[in-house]
Parts: sequence; C-alpha cells; structure tokens
Amino acid sequence: MRWIFLLPVLYVVAVFETSSADLLRVGTVGPDLLALVAILWVLRCGGPRGFLVAGAVGLLGDLLLPGRLGLGMALLLLIGYAITRLRARLLLEHPVWQLAAIWLGTTLFAFGLALWSWASGEAAVSIARLALRSAGVGLYTAAVAVPVLLVIGWIGQPLDPRRNALLDFKP
Repeated sequence: MRWIFLLPVLYVVAVFETSSADLLRVGTVGPDLLALVAILWVLRCGGPRGFLVAGAVGLLGDLLLPGRLGLGMALLLLIGYAITRLRARLLLEHPVWQLAAIWLGTTLFAFGLALWSWASGEAAVSIARLALRSAGVGLYTAAVAVPVLLVIGWIGQPLDPRRNALLDFKP
C-alpha cells in the first residue's frame, strides 16, 4: 500500500526538482527534495530493506540532474543503510530525532557530492566552503521537512479525538 504513494510523490518531486527548484534557492543553497523523500522513506516506511528504495531514489536523481551516474545512488544507499542500522538500535520515532537524521543525512549527501566535484576539479572552492554549503543544504532540507513530518503525523492520527479519549478511559 505504501508503494502506491511513493511513485506519485517521486514523480511530483522529480518534476519540481527539474523545473522550478530555483524558486526555493537562497544564494547557492537549496533543499534537496529527492534526498528528503529517500530519507523519509527509510525513517517512516523503510523496514530492514528500506535503504534499497533510498538507492533507487538516488539513481533517479542521478538520471535527472547533472553529475556522475551512480554517485548519488551510492551515497543514498550508504546513508539509508546507516539510518536503518540506527533505527534498529535507537528509537527514531520522535519527530525531533527524525529531523536530526534528515539534517545529518542530507548534509552528508550534499557534502559527498560536493567532495566528488572538488576532487574531480569541477568545483574551484575550498573544502571548508563546500562543507558550509552542505550544512546549509541539510538545514534547509530539514526546515522543509518540518511541515512534511507534521502532515505525515496528522495522517496517522484518528479522526475523532473524543473517540480516542474514550478508548483510553479506564474506570
């Protein structure tokens, strides 16, 4: 059932990333919405093999955006695997921890892509500036994730709060 929602969300995000992502850009920093979808999938619906979906989303990003084919897939596979392992050891169910995971994951993803472009000679700025820009991308993506997490949390709530209070009543 969750797969039915993933494909339209990926389609909308991919269309937005390719057509009007510059609308959200502030200077050189903008949110990475495909990485957000991949990390949210691993956090909320992943299961033990959810990182494979994150890798598929990374491959979609590699196909849509300029850069090396397979680099985004490899980075999101590693980040998704790390989050899957953390979910097994820690409780990442609280939205604050999920926002921290989104920030860290997108920061590492953006820094990995930037580091590759620096190592191949495509980026002519210092590593410190690339790290700062990557942290900004992670922070901006986490800020975009706040309303998304709120909506996901509201979808999981019962429609009638009085009925929920009656079910919790113990005489």
